[in-house]
Amino acid sequence: MDNAFIATTFDWDHRTPTDRQRTANKVFRKLRIRAQLTPPPPNMASVEARMNLFFLLEQVLVNKIPGDIVDLGCNSGDSTIVMRKILDELAPERQLHAFDSFEGLPELSENDKQDRVYQKGYMAAGLELFKRKFEALGLKMPHVHKGWFEETVPKDLPEKIAFVLIDGDLYESTKHVLPHVYGRMTPGAIAMVAVYYDEKILPRKGLLGGFRSPGVKRATDEFFKDKPEKVSLLYANEYSNGYFRKQ
Repeated sequence: MDNAFIATTFDWDHRTPTDRQRTANKVFRKLRIRAQLTPPPPNMASVEARMNLFFLLEQVLVNKIPGDIVDLGCNSGDSTIVMRKILDELAPERQLHAFDSFEGLPELSENDKQDRVYQKGYMAAGLELFKRKFEALGLKMPHVHKGWFEETVPKDLPEKIAFVLIDGDLYESTKHVLPHVYGRMTPGAIAMVAVYYDEKILPRKGLLGGFRSPGVKRATDEFFKDKPEKVSLLYANEYSNGYFRKQ
């Protein structure tokens, strides 16, 4: 892969302190104050999450697992762009599908309201913004499926899936897509769950609600109670990602 893409396409180095923060940090050291200022964490996927995406998708391509590539919950397209670049380098013949409402989150169910994390319309990013990002980089557009998951899944899912990124944020969204995606994954296919936090494995103090997305874990754990696969955890700094490989 082209290292320049990894280094320059996104704000990969977002944790580097600004000039003002570096000056303040020098003052803290002189005063022997054990503190350091850094930029706030990103609202969307972290650097580590994107690298997890890179390595998991690369695996199915190198091992020639049959099927299309799917981004469920693509938002403004940053993760989809990573997928597109990987495919262009390693498997340009593969089909890439991007699903999103492009209107943010839907009306929350009582099951999701209890988590007190999200609200209707949260994280809205329009389809025009998605298109502009691809055009600015000169990248081929994926097959875009606009609408709520209940409208597009399973109707618009490809028949065979080799890799899928599931980023539904909510219990109901995750619960809806998992059985349809799982049923179309070919043996050896990989699914990455964008936000899967398990405090028993990786406890984090002061972690914000969006980095936990408790509804996603509830829905995922319920689904895999009677499945042979196990959801494993990947460190992603502010986030943790889950993934499983279809048997």
